[in-house]
Amino acid sequence: MKAADIAVEICIASAEEALRFSGFLQAFLSRNGFPFVMVHSDPDSRGDHRKVVFEDAAVSRLFALEWRRDRLAACGA
Repeated sequence: MKAADIAVEICIASAEEALRFSGFLQAFLSRNGFPFVMVHSDPDSRGDHRKVVFEDAAVSRLFALEWRRDRLAACGA
C-alpha cells in the first residue's frame, strides 16, 4: 500500500478550526479504538497544513469522510 493511500491532507483555515480539528481528532480516535496515527504539520507552506496518516487505509478514508462532514456542519451547509 502506498503512503498516499493512507494519508489525509488537511488545511486549517483559522485558529478556531485548529481547535476544532484537535477535538475532532481526539474524539475520532476514541470512537475507533485509538488506531495508530501520525499528524505532520507543514509550517513552510501557505496556510496551516497537516497530513494525518493512519496505518489502515479504511480508517484514513473514514477519517477524511467524517472530517469533511464536520467542516460542512461547522459552515452551516
